[in-house]
Amino acid sequence: MPVSSKVRSVGVVLAMLSISGTLSSCQKKISDVIVEKAIEHSTGEKVDFKSGGQNITIESEGKKIEIQGNSGVWPADMPADVPQFSYGKIKAVTRSTMPEGQSWTVACESVPGNIIKDYEGKLKGKGFKTVSTIMSSDNGEGGSVSGSKEKLNITLITGSGTASLSVVKEH
Repeated sequence: MPVSSKVRSVGVVLAMLSISGTLSSCQKKISDVIVEKAIEHSTGEKVDFKSGGQNITIESEGKKIEIQGNSGVWPADMPADVPQFSYGKIKAVTRSTMPEGQSWTVACESVPGNIIKDYEGKLKGKGFKTVSTIMSSDNGEGGSVSGSKEKLNITLITGSGTASLSVVKEH
C-alpha cells in the first residue's frame, strides 16, 4: 500500500475516533499528540494533527487531509463540473490534497433509495462517461454510479438511507 494511502487510511480512522469522542479541551490537546504520534509511528512520516470541535486537519510533507463533521454544506471548493448532490443531509466532508491531485468525500444521510439514475443523468449532462449498478432489496433501492471526464473521477455509492460521493481531481 503506498504511503499516501496509509496516511489517508490511518488518518481517516483516527480522525473519526477523535470526532466521536467527548473529551474536555485539555484532554483534546493530549489526544491530538497521541493521535499525531500514532500516525507518525505507522507511516514513518512527520505529521501535524489538529482538531477543534468536529473538524480535524492532518498535514504531512505536501499532503493535507481535512475532515469536517456535521458540516451540512456542499464544499465551496468542489470542481464546478461535479453536479451538486442534494438528495439528503450532508453529514461530513473530507478533503485531501496530495502532490498527485485533490479529493473530496461527501457523506450523506436521509438519502432516498432511488437516486442513482437521476444522479447519473446529471453526470451525463455535464459530459461524464458513466457506469451504474442499481440494486433492490427488502431495505429499498441502492447502488452506485461512477463517472469520468478528463482528469476528474466521481463515484457515488448509496444504500440504506446513506450515500458517499467521492471526487478525485488529478493534476
